[in-house]
Amino acid sequence: MTKIGVFYDGNYFDRVSKYYRHHHEKRAWISMPGLHDYIRYRVAVGENVDMRHCQVIDAHYFRGRFSAQKTKEKGDSAFFYDRAIDDILMRENVMAHYLPMNFVGKEKGIDVWLALEAFELTIYKKFDVVVLIASDSDYIPLVRKLKTLGTRVMALNWFISYEGEDGYSRETRPSQMLLKEVNYQLIMSEVIDEMDEAEDEERKHLSGLFQRRRDQSPRAGAAESAWKIGFIESLYAHYGFIRPEGLGKNVYFRYVTLDDASPDELEKGMEVSFLEGPETQKGPSAAKVRMTSAS
Repeated sequence: MTKIGVFYDGNYFDRVSKYYRHHHEKRAWISMPGLHDYIRYRVAVGENVDMRHCQVIDAHYFRGRFSAQKTKEKGDSAFFYDRAIDDILMRENVMAHYLPMNFVGKEKGIDVWLALEAFELTIYKKFDVVVLIASDSDYIPLVRKLKTLGTRVMALNWFISYEGEDGYSRETRPSQMLLKEVNYQLIMSEVIDEMDEAEDEERKHLSGLFQRRRDQSPRAGAAESAWKIGFIESLYAHYGFIRPEGLGKNVYFRYVTLDDASPDELEKGMEVSFLEGPETQKGPSAAKVRMTSAS
């Protein structure tokens, strides 16, 4: 058996997945089980072995996380979002590793922790291939150490570029030095953009790469026809305003009304749908707000 270990830089993977959900034409989340299936396929091709003998025997997810108090301040939806991520990881048998983030949302030492765990587990479990879902040059020493053990390294990376609502470009690029060090480079942004032209076998393993929605809270029985479309007009500490599609006053909403998202996911200009709530001192309000489903 060809044994595969997968290691996620959680912040990087989350940033990439949000890009495909909110800015790419796919308008969908990256599916973790679908990604693992595609990894097995590409490892089998690279190692020239039968895919049935390629198995992900270990997967680990490393990410910074706000304290319970800070998450509480962000609203109930932030707790829900964290729990939804944990549910996905548990279902896919991915071990979560969290470090506390500071008050401005920065974590320190997560890349070191990932590297130490990856190297130690490779020694004990004898991975044939280690897959890094990461982009920083900080992982170059890890790659070199893994290769001294005879372990091949595959790096999954994305080149992402889009224009934010403020008019400034946003870009994510992997370290070219990291790509030169690994045995297998897998530029997933190119794979995804060309997936419709993929051959039969690869096309089959790409078919599950995206899912429409992450786990979400119940819709409280509201009919789909009751949901109205709007766009995020402005965001503040604990609330924001939605500009309804067509004419009408901006709609006030609190972050606790978010139905399937964390406040950190919201961006000005993002399309959302909402259920109308009662009139407030700030004007019309939303009883529930959710991200618009992909078409």
